[in-house]
Amino acid sequence: MINFEMLWKYQQTDAEVDSLKKELENTPERLKLKKLRRLLTEQTDRIKGFETGLRDKEAEIEAKSRELEELLRSYDLEQEELNIMLEDEEATSAELTESRKAMEQLMDRINSLKKALTSAVEWTKKTEADVKDTYARGAKLKRDYEAAKTVVDTEKMEHKPVIEKKEKELELIARHLTPEIVKRYQTLKKKFPNPVASLSDNRCTGCLMNVSMTTSRRFASGTELTECENCGRMIAPRGE
Repeated sequence: MINFEMLWKYQQTDAEVDSLKKELENTPERLKLKKLRRLLTEQTDRIKGFETGLRDKEAEIEAKSRELEELLRSYDLEQEELNIMLEDEEATSAELTESRKAMEQLMDRINSLKKALTSAVEWTKKTEADVKDTYARGAKLKRDYEAAKTVVDTEKMEHKPVIEKKEKELELIARHLTPEIVKRYQTLKKKFPNPVASLSDNRCTGCLMNVSMTTSRRFASGTELTECENCGRMIAPRGE
């Protein structure tokens, strides 16, 4: 015969274990630790983003610098050709105009590249400063995290004997139940905090829905463990 008293006691003790663990998980210092862990993760991700951006920007600066050098060389060559044409009496006005136009176009590209390089260098300097500041903030967060973790570890050690005692009590109660019932309880626990319910006016006290007459009769017999057709909870008689 199923020991319904022990089944209800098992659920009550299990709830007490959960309550103790939840209390430990929600202490001010534990919540502070979780917040600091989240902030540290955000800082790490931010630094990674900065470093990726810096690498890309450095590659961009290097490429633009090479391009600028080539344009400057081209400009110098164009200037030399213009100087030669100016001394050449056979050089036409159209040739001189074309040469000057080519130099103007080169200078426009040179000035545009210089502007882009200046902007990239300024961005790099600012980002490097941001990285330095982020590292400094991260170092402080790390110190705060370690301090909070020390407190949390102390709290955990203080609560450990109480929780272990209650868990041991749960194990002892489970010995009065069949392994099948305990397994079924644990399966239902994944869906409900209270896997075991009773009936009140033919309603499941878990989901508050009406049950069938068959379930009601089995429950009334006081000897059978049945289940709610609506939510699936175990329906068990409960002594007053």
